[in-house]
Amino acid sequence: MIDFDIIENLGLNKAVSITSESNQVSESQLVVINQVKDFGIDEIYFSTDENHNSYPAVFLKKVQKFDDFALREVAIAQKKIWNFKKVIFLYVYSETEIRIYNCAEKPLLIKTDDFDYKKELKTLEIESYKFSDKTKLKQLQNLFSTIAIDTGIIWTLEEAFEIRKKISLQRRVDKYLVESLTYTAKQLQEEGLEINLIHKIIMRSLFLLYLEDRGATDEKFYSEIKKGAKSYFDILDDADKTYSLFRKLEEYFNGNVFTVDRNESISREHLLIIKKCFINGNDNSLQQNLFEDLRLFDFSIIQIELLSEIYENFLAEINPTLKQDTGTFYTPPSLVELILNEKLPISRAEKEFNVKILDPTCGSGIFLVESFKRLVKRYENAKGEKLTDFNKLKKLLTDNIFGVEIHPQSIKVAAFSLYLALVDNLNPKTIWQNKDYCLPYLINDPSDGTLVEQGNNLFRSDTIQQNPQVERLDFDLVVGNPPFGTKNLSQSIRDYSDKYGFAKEMVLPFLHKATTFSENGEIALIFNTKILTNTKITYQNFRKWLFNECYVEKIYNFSILRNAPKDFGGQLFGSATGPISIAFYRKNQPKKKSDTIVYYAPKTYIKSNVIEGVSIDGTDLKYLPREECKKPTSKIWKIAMWGGIGDINLIQKLNTSESLEQFISDEKIYKGSGLQFLNNSTKNPKVDNEIPNRYIAPKNIRRYISHSFSDLNSGLTQRSKEIYAKYYGVQVEDLPTINVFRRVGAKKTYFAPHILIKEGLSNWKICASYEDEACSFNSKVLGLSHSDSKLLKGLTCFINSKLAYYYLFLCSASIGIEREEIKPNEVYRLPFSLTKKNLHHLADIYDRLIIEESKIFNTNTKKFEQEIDSYISKCFDFSIDESLIVDNFVEFTIPLLIKKYQYVLGPTNKDEIRDYAIKVSQHLNDFLQNQNLYANCTVYENINHFSPLMIAKIMFGDSEKEVSMSSVDLQDISRELDKELWQKKATNIYFRKKLNYKTGNEIFIVRPNQRRFWTQSMAIEDASELILEILNEV
Repeated sequence: MIDFDIIENLGLNKAVSITSESNQVSESQLVVINQVKDFGIDEIYFSTDENHNSYPAVFLKKVQKFDDFALREVAIAQKKIWNFKKVIFLYVYSETEIRIYNCAEKPLLIKTDDFDYKKELKTLEIESYKFSDKTKLKQLQNLFSTIAIDTGIIWTLEEAFEIRKKISLQRRVDKYLVESLTYTAKQLQEEGLEINLIHKIIMRSLFLLYLEDRGATDEKFYSEIKKGAKSYFDILDDADKTYSLFRKLEEYFNGNVFTVDRNESISREHLLIIKKCFINGNDNSLQQNLFEDLRLFDFSIIQIELLSEIYENFLAEINPTLKQDTGTFYTPPSLVELILNEKLPISRAEKEFNVKILDPTCGSGIFLVESFKRLVKRYENAKGEKLTDFNKLKKLLTDNIFGVEIHPQSIKVAAFSLYLALVDNLNPKTIWQNKDYCLPYLINDPSDGTLVEQGNNLFRSDTIQQNPQVERLDFDLVVGNPPFGTKNLSQSIRDYSDKYGFAKEMVLPFLHKATTFSENGEIALIFNTKILTNTKITYQNFRKWLFNECYVEKIYNFSILRNAPKDFGGQLFGSATGPISIAFYRKNQPKKKSDTIVYYAPKTYIKSNVIEGVSIDGTDLKYLPREECKKPTSKIWKIAMWGGIGDINLIQKLNTSESLEQFISDEKIYKGSGLQFLNNSTKNPKVDNEIPNRYIAPKNIRRYISHSFSDLNSGLTQRSKEIYAKYYGVQVEDLPTINVFRRVGAKKTYFAPHILIKEGLSNWKICASYEDEACSFNSKVLGLSHSDSKLLKGLTCFINSKLAYYYLFLCSASIGIEREEIKPNEVYRLPFSLTKKNLHHLADIYDRLIIEESKIFNTNTKKFEQEIDSYISKCFDFSIDESLIVDNFVEFTIPLLIKKYQYVLGPTNKDEIRDYAIKVSQHLNDFLQNQNLYANCTVYENINHFSPLMIAKIMFGDSEKEVSMSSVDLQDISRELDKELWQKKATNIYFRKKLNYKTGNEIFIVRPNQRRFWTQSMAIEDASELILEILNEV
């Protein structure tokens, strides 16, 4: 036997046993333990945040040896964990080795007694390590220790690339089930079934399997319909009996879920296709064998909340235009959990269970189901016992859970999901079949004649219209994911927006009306991020209302997650959607008010842990001044999304400068956008024979100077050519040089000398081109024209400069949020502190940059650009720190948006940490002037490429000293700090990642081992944070 403790080596001592007593673990840990206690695992390693919310990160199982008996247990456990969905890694270890299995991959179907477990399980194995192999054990510790798990280093390390390739999140249970249902629906369509009927049959089957697998239906229930039937699958063999079952359930569920039309007709063959889907899945393969005792999907494990996800994703697959038409996007369970952890926590101290909750756009009910489950947990906290009584559960549900939804199918899914959540708590779970225990009437829809009685909880209506039955209630909490978009707006949305002067944006009336539902309660609603950044007056009107007439507590901005690739797992929404944020607010001022608004805006979709869903990473948390947030014209939401306090201060300083627009006006420079070609909506074509035929398409505009010109006709698309051919009465191939336009644009800007500035970016850079020959261009280009060529060359250098890039990136309403483009008014608003003399100096640099004879770039463009940027910084009178802020932003932040991660997310080095620590010390010492106290820094030399965290130490003493270089092992310091933090706050340093840890006269600055956290500008930011902490302690 090898003397090696794998648990200690990987730091798994904090793993929690499945057999732990309830008083030994936190409430969130206990919930998970109860869910997974029958999975055949031994322990769970949880990642725990500073609010003591615990998330399962790794499951552990110990075996005597890896024989067939143990491997069969592993296969069964992996299948259960796959159905659970929340954990990727299963660590299975013996006395001699550890194997790490992928629980995001579709499980094995064990079809025969002589199944080759050793061979088949290899397909699920991510990696295996023998304890005798010291070299590989180092990799194990680097990539799979709890430190690596809590910091998510596996997602960024180059050495982990091969492991990342093995983890495809597209094979997880939710994805595979939706894929299977979609293939099944298409197969049934090909068999001649109508899509709405297919949808009904599949959803009924889903509901029944949830009931059956959770023990709410039994053999007695099925045998009353078909003699000898033990399960739903036995019933599916007979079409008539299947419909008898559906009609029986229609009666039990008050018509709220199962509505069977008289003319429905489906054959046994159709039902067998559905049966195959739910037993083995359907990935469009030819394999038709059924192994009923080896069912892939286990609805006793698949979370009830996933019913919503499965339903809405499946619906979107079979009806792709639905999302666009309605503006609705399903809400991922992880986002629901994040919001309710904030507003409806379930720690043992939380005992208030009479909390009236409304989802004003409840869809298929995911917020309501999770809220109900949490109220049950709070009831149990208050009463000290499990809540299993039918009538008490029914009362808790009907007294507190409310929703409004306009779509009839969705509201029925919401009703069933709530019934399921209620039934899941019953003991016995079959009691709902007893006539003395009637499930509550939930749906209120006067237009639905199938309802036996109108309910008072789920209202099928338009939320924005008058809803007296809902509005007479005062809710304690309003949560939800309202629809967003600007297309297909209902009349009620239009009228409401007009009434308050808001933009015609679907989500705004929902955010506004939520305050009428909750006079004194709290609100947490999802919205599209452009609401925070759009500069139009109607969006400003909304922001003025939200931040002045309401009290906003927090804004979470998840815009970056729109870029996450599907295989990565950072994607919040299952399908493409715009950037989203969450607002936590209330109508009235709270008793305890804050001068700041909490703002969380991650800069990368790359996860900083391996847990399922979204966790708040302190490295991206900011506290914004409330007074600035109240200004409807403030750019703070965009600036703070990508920058920090230093950027906010610098932008405010720049905004005191004169604008480029003022300079353009003073110097009488012609400005404006280019022409528009005729299109189908053109009513008054404009003939113009003065517009130059020499033409440049936006895609051909380059920085500084362009070369690819053509003629006006070359700018036409095929459709445009057909429109022009019709106008001129000729064939497309006989088109003359066009002289008629929808708009002629700013004609004076077509004539040289002039600058062409394109709306889109060129390789993610602003693109301004000086031209000394006349040419026309379209409306995606902004032109500037003036007789002074040197002035224009200087302006070209300025618009292409690092400073303009920095300012536009932080202040543009669109870049980094929706589309990567700049608008003319954003260019005009550039701060401008240059004189004509300054511009002429820049023009001289431009002339050296461009070799006139051949019109090609000088080979050393970078050198000239550095000269330009340095000169502009002097003209703006920048300090060293202000120049560093601009330089570091361009070097370390912009790459995060353009997905050039390798350098900025790569490990730092001791020289960078040394420079960072010196800068922090300098700022602290400036603050401590005349106090006879000095901040001195220590940097650790013994750092490791694989260390997920880096540390610098600041010590306070009575004299100023040089930087101290320490040979103490950084890993030892990390572990010691982690141990202290765990003992004091029951959270760990690795999951928090960002920490200023004070002990005596020392401060340990702990940050992730990524270059972006150890820059000079970050040192300036962190020094300000430390000074604030010092002031708060005085």
